[in-house]
Amino acid sequence: MGDSRLSATDPARKTMRFAAIINPGASTVKDVERDWLEETLVTRFAEGGHEVSINFADGPSMISAMKAAVKDDDVEGVIAGGGDGTISAAAAILRDTGKHLAVLPAGNMNLFARSLGVPLEIEAAIEALACGRPGKADIAYANDRPFIHEFSLGLHPEMIEQRDKQKYGSRMAKLVASMRSLYQVILRPPRVRVWLDDGEGSERAIATPALVVSNNVFGEGHLPYADRVDGGELGIYIARSSRSADLAAVTARLPLGSWADLPHMEFFTAKKLKLSRKRRLKVAIDGELVMMEAPVEIRIAPGALDLIIPTEEHAVRGQ
Repeated sequence: MGDSRLSATDPARKTMRFAAIINPGASTVKDVERDWLEETLVTRFAEGGHEVSINFADGPSMISAMKAAVKDDDVEGVIAGGGDGTISAAAAILRDTGKHLAVLPAGNMNLFARSLGVPLEIEAAIEALACGRPGKADIAYANDRPFIHEFSLGLHPEMIEQRDKQKYGSRMAKLVASMRSLYQVILRPPRVRVWLDDGEGSERAIATPALVVSNNVFGEGHLPYADRVDGGELGIYIARSSRSADLAAVTARLPLGSWADLPHMEFFTAKKLKLSRKRRLKVAIDGELVMMEAPVEIRIAPGALDLIIPTEEHAVRGQ
């Protein structure tokens, strides 16, 4: 391929049978008619020579449906419709199975879909996936917990904890709650102390308000997501300053993709990383708040996830 963002494993189109598992609570799904969504999926994928069965499920039912699809020998791919949490859960289940994940973006941020070049408008996304081709992506692990986007300490998990204490029922209300919570955390930033081992023989103590480890390096000029999902490297971002003004500057530049260049940020890449301390760590993994026992060993598994990716004709970059 001329574009190196993704590795396409089979340049030829292939007829496949898909199980579409759609989160009915996802923001975009709630904004469209279910009958229209079902008809569009079936019609567009049939035009591409594929078969689709559709299941609307959330929570434990969604996880059960994904696991059942993996066990079904007739199913070759899973269309996961939802936000980043839904896509992360699907990737964790489908990794190393040989089943292909097709990402139908239907959440607030849709960061992994952006990495893949999947259009964010739902009808265009369906068209792009129906005409897509097989590819592969890396998966990262924090101990045994897989993640497709990022692992973080400090500001992000604290923001999630504050946000989830509030009530929100809509996409806009969730965004407002997130911004309000982030503002509160920046005013009184956390300070996380850990020993960091970069896997290359260098170990040091750090104290930081924010540490982020990305599954592949975040791109520039857009929201923090990777332009390439098969680069085989972790991106490590560490805030050196606890001043509220400095952290606000980082936050302000997040949508522009230029925050890692600020003088109070440290950035490097690694194949693996270990974070150690005596107490448990409060972390965010793909947007979910998790308490993890230390040490936390983070590594990247190249090509562990099979995907359906848009062709460059249908891909949208830099969203």
